[in-house]
Amino acid sequence: MTELVASASLLQLITISTLAFGILTLGSAAVGFALEAMLGESRRVFALPRAEGQLRWELSATLRFIPMAGVSFALLLWFVPLADESLIDAVITFLVCWAGFEVYYWGLHRLMHEKRFFRFHKLHHDSRVTSPLTGYSMSTAEGVGWLVGLVGVPLVLSFFTPISAPGFFAYHALYQIAGNVIGHANVDFFPRAASRRTGSWISHPITYHSLHHARFNNHYGFGSTVMDRLLGTEWADWPELHERVVSGRPMQKLSERGAAEARS
Repeated sequence: MTELVASASLLQLITISTLAFGILTLGSAAVGFALEAMLGESRRVFALPRAEGQLRWELSATLRFIPMAGVSFALLLWFVPLADESLIDAVITFLVCWAGFEVYYWGLHRLMHEKRFFRFHKLHHDSRVTSPLTGYSMSTAEGVGWLVGLVGVPLVLSFFTPISAPGFFAYHALYQIAGNVIGHANVDFFPRAASRRTGSWISHPITYHSLHHARFNNHYGFGSTVMDRLLGTEWADWPELHERVVSGRPMQKLSERGAAEARS
């Protein structure tokens, strides 16, 4: 992979990057919709319909974001030094991308919930009951904010050590794209054990983020509960509600609360 990136022209790199991001995004969306079809009766998060026209506007926004990401990633890989294809370099790049974006995104997301900035985030929140197309359904301004973090974190890493192209690709393919797209499906395929808060340090179940769309505030983290837990923006009842969802009892209204929140 490193040789391919190093030998490609900038135009070729933009084409490859855009195609790869598009294929992974739309392929992940297809997987997400397939999971909804297969698990809908037993693992549905909200037993509620989506908004009229929701999939149409989500697809339009996703198709707008794909070339933005493709160009941004191509420019990053064109300008930064690349490491040899070693496992340790790939692991370092993957972990730095993961940790850096978790921190960055919590801050960006929390900022966009401030009244003066919410207009940039509103499109994403128009999807109250989410779909696999919700993940990249965002305004152009919010998309730029995402890409500042997705490109900025590995760019900073490159000042200290060359980044690994396979590690960068693995992070986006396995966690950033698949996790974000499939993670917005309205079914929760995570195992019952994911209700234990200890496991969610690395990756939270789908119910966790679904509650953010339903309730509007809290749960600002991207793929894990780390930042929400450290900064006090975690709903106390999400483990109970996840347990309910995986037991085949979906939530019947967006305002639904578990016992932990009902008592507070």
